[in-house]
Amino acid sequence: MLSIIYQIPMGLIETDLEGNIQQMNAKSIQLLMPQFFSYGLNGTNFHSLLAFMAPNLLSTVTDSPVISGCIINQQRQEVVFNDATGKTSRHFIFTVNRLDEKSLMYLFDDITELYLKEKLINQILQDKAVEQSKFEIASGVLHDIGNAVVGFGSYLTKIKRNVLQNETGTLEKLKEFITKNYQGLSETLGEKKASALGELLNGVILSQNAQTIDINRSISDQMKIISHVQEILNIQRQYVFGQSTDRLPVNIRSVINDSIAMLFGTLDKKNIAFHFDAPAVNSKLNADRTQLMQVFLNLLKNAVDSFDGINSDEKEINVTVIEEEQKICILIQDNGIGFNEEIADKLFTRGFTSKKDGTGLGLDNCKKIIEAHNGELSVTSDGLGKGAVSKIIFYL
Repeated sequence: MLSIIYQIPMGLIETDLEGNIQQMNAKSIQLLMPQFFSYGLNGTNFHSLLAFMAPNLLSTVTDSPVISGCIINQQRQEVVFNDATGKTSRHFIFTVNRLDEKSLMYLFDDITELYLKEKLINQILQDKAVEQSKFEIASGVLHDIGNAVVGFGSYLTKIKRNVLQNETGTLEKLKEFITKNYQGLSETLGEKKASALGELLNGVILSQNAQTIDINRSISDQMKIISHVQEILNIQRQYVFGQSTDRLPVNIRSVINDSIAMLFGTLDKKNIAFHFDAPAVNSKLNADRTQLMQVFLNLLKNAVDSFDGINSDEKEINVTVIEEEQKICILIQDNGIGFNEEIADKLFTRGFTSKKDGTGLGLDNCKKIIEAHNGELSVTSDGLGKGAVSKIIFYL
């Protein structure tokens, strides 16, 4: 039984409360022994190594009031490694249990590959969000964006294939083995250790499965967004040449949600808090869905851009949907730079822009689309430094 545990494909270390190593499996030796030597340590005390590699995690463990049970559960931790090129960062997931009054059990694994995949997805989303901000009515621009969308879909498909290769089959087999031989493990290790080992292993499996599901769901959502982008491109081409499109019942909450999803990467990158308040079930509005997405994307992007050059920890964008008997009102509020009366008078003038790379077409197009849907659009501000409010009213 001990031989099987020794070969578990993740780090497993049992220490006393001072960090002196009592048991250490093969994976732990493989991951950590070179680090003990690189820091000039003798390899007998795990806490001495954590003091260099992950001092915050060590503090959490040593300061914990837990007498028996879980101290840290599935916590992601950036770990500092020494290698030939100097200090580098790796990303680990840790679970730490207090087994009894004298001992601790550490279970950990290197999830750097998963972290890099998530980072890649976020970078793709951020890059795509930048592209969305450049939508303008011009056939050449539409053609370039269309090509970019196709490439984006190819990258997402490639990422999805890579994620599907991250299977937990080995861990599932180990879990099955431990379940079948639980009695023997209890006799060998003791009831508490055997139970803790089973729980820790199950937690890791659940966590990895959940992470894979989340990534796949995110990729699926982005593929849907790509479809929306292609719809927007098509509707803009039709708009350029004056062609009409059919209007069908659409759910405003759903349209805004899809528009917001396309800007999540930018919101996260700029550390902007976002709040969305809307009824769970919206009235149906006969509208062109992709034209409305074009409007909301433009207004939301303007709100995001209002924070350029602002250093603040309290950047916020709030979207509120208010339904009344004969109308639907949407408010997009930000606490960004705002604007003065001189700017306010020119906002909807075609060709006017306050942005260095703007064209002055965005708000003018938005206003025309909203008015064509029996609505009104206004953008107001109380002055510089006081944010702005975009208000859309649809009359039912």
